[in-house]
Amino acid sequence: MNKRIVSCLLILALLLPVGSAFAVSTIGDVHLNARPGQTITLTAAAFTDRLTLDPADAGAVLSSITFPTLPAANQAVIRLDGADYVADTPVPLSAISAGDLQIRLEAAKGVTVRIPFRGALSNGTTMDASLDIGVAPEALDASHVVRAGSAVQISLGVRDRVPGAIYTFTLIGDTNLQHGTLRAGTGVGVFYYDAISAGTDTFQFTVTLNGVTSAPATVTVTVEPLDIVFYRDMPTHWAAHSAGRLAFLDMIIGQQADKRFYFFPDRGITRGDFVIWLCAVMGIEPTTNPATLYADTDIPGWMKGFLEAATREGIIQGVPARSPATTSYFFPHNPVTRIEAIRMISIALGVEGHDDDLVGLFHDIAAIPGWGKNNVRHLSELRIITGDPSGNLHPMRNLTRGEAAEMLYRAYKEMQLPTV
Repeated sequence: MNKRIVSCLLILALLLPVGSAFAVSTIGDVHLNARPGQTITLTAAAFTDRLTLDPADAGAVLSSITFPTLPAANQAVIRLDGADYVADTPVPLSAISAGDLQIRLEAAKGVTVRIPFRGALSNGTTMDASLDIGVAPEALDASHVVRAGSAVQISLGVRDRVPGAIYTFTLIGDTNLQHGTLRAGTGVGVFYYDAISAGTDTFQFTVTLNGVTSAPATVTVTVEPLDIVFYRDMPTHWAAHSAGRLAFLDMIIGQQADKRFYFFPDRGITRGDFVIWLCAVMGIEPTTNPATLYADTDIPGWMKGFLEAATREGIIQGVPARSPATTSYFFPHNPVTRIEAIRMISIALGVEGHDDDLVGLFHDIAAIPGWGKNNVRHLSELRIITGDPSGNLHPMRNLTRGEAAEMLYRAYKEMQLPTV
């Protein structure tokens, strides 16, 4: 290196204050987001918060901002104190603090408008940077109404969507909703909301286009109450309506897991459980301090009051023991058969004056025990039982939970009919 150049550099270094050799004050780029057509009022803090002073400029303050060149008219328009800004005009920081400096965005969504500016300190030092304004897409608020037990498709909205543009939707905040669940659908920005219980849920999302992200939008889902409980495992089951209505009436409730209800319609039901269901539907209250009516040692304490109430109503009477003759058993944990359930419902409804002529009713009448024929006739006349599509009743087959719900709800509706 030329000795004269080295000497000049050494002299320059000696003239600079200690700790400031080759250092300069800087102002960082300003990044903002806006919608197309939106007018932004710039604040002094947008610039001063990005100011880094060199020790040589200690005590100096930002005094003005200047835009050396203007952006294209189809990108943005700078306004100062209500008039179009003239390039290279210093704007005092006091004017910015007063809200006099504004920029109206004209660019399309997904575009970032870059406007160079120069900041000047009170001691004359200047610094160059740029004002970058991302023209953000606008995420749209939305409201939906859905009935409990059903689902609604939610397509997240964007104002004036650009055809062919690639949008990215992001759910923000807590999506563990109280009255339903949210799951991804098919397509960008498509979700399904499965409504479970009555109430209102909200969630938020943003949309991003070309790296520019919108402000959050809010989706509100109002779940209206339904006069039926929706069981997750019975979407198309023939007994879904009856089971759901009995649950809504708070008579027979299935099992709840993870905010969803399950009924297990194809499982069997025990004699004891069927008596409890029957009492609930017929409005028969369990007795308090029930007596020991049956010799079974495995009857749960909570079941005894229902068995005694049903016994006093003449609905059940148990199975006589061989010895002693006054003892009987109920066998509460055994499966209940269809004919046993038919007889209990028929007695609860008050079977009177019905004969046991079943000719033409079912193909398998020979399988119906004599003690239940008039009960079959009774419930058949009321259309509480109809048999299967082949015309068979299957009286000795074990009853399923779905069959029990269907028969009991039909019996409940029969009870609601006015007496003529």
